[in-house]
Amino acid sequence: MVTLGEKIKKLREDANITQEALADMLYVSNKTVSSWEVNRTMPDVNMLFKLSSLFKCNLYTLLDNNIYNNEPIEIEIKLQIDESDYKRIKKLLESKSENIKEVKEIDTYYNTPLAKYEQECLRIRLEDNKYLLSYKCFDSENVRSEYETLIDNFSNLEEILYHLGCTKKGVISKNRIKIMFKEKYEFSLDKVEDIGIFLEVEVKKIEFTKEEEVKKLFLLLKELNIDLNKITTKKYNEYLEV
Repeated sequence: MVTLGEKIKKLREDANITQEALADMLYVSNKTVSSWEVNRTMPDVNMLFKLSSLFKCNLYTLLDNNIYNNEPIEIEIKLQIDESDYKRIKKLLESKSENIKEVKEIDTYYNTPLAKYEQECLRIRLEDNKYLLSYKCFDSENVRSEYETLIDNFSNLEEILYHLGCTKKGVISKNRIKIMFKEKYEFSLDKVEDIGIFLEVEVKKIEFTKEEEVKKLFLLLKELNIDLNKITTKKYNEYLEV
């Protein structure tokens, strides 16, 4: 997975701009640019917009590799937080919303035998006594495809996958609290067994351009005092990789 710092460095080098020159353009120190590129610190929301404008790229693609023809298939931000963040954010959101749902999700991931694409994800999710089979992949152009279907017999499907040559990669188990905020943003507070605590925020109601929606989302997180330096692009299934 390409990090934000690596993306900034590549954009800078592709534009044939030195760290010193970029620092001058953004009115920051050389040390600040260097710190971004090695992922020691992260640009704040205003600086991210300046970088996307300077390099003429989609802001969202700086933060996520899930793109579709250079546009995100969904607008979602994920952060790794601690217990104090979790309690504060949960209390804050619960005081502002009545649309709250607690669920237990058990995700079983599988390796596929063909390895047709560099990035693939085959998963069976158990939630509310229902099983959902999902397959996601990225082709050579980094275009994402996603397919989902409900299944009614987990054991039989596992047998089918086994006979097709799929092997179990591992299981991710999490307790999730979903909170709909302002009838537009879905906040998911996840306690993931043996991994950590995370916050995912997804824009469920697209009313403006994607660029505008991303800007509004970042400003909302800033308004809620959520530290953008805690953003992560690592997917849960990547924690199963050795």
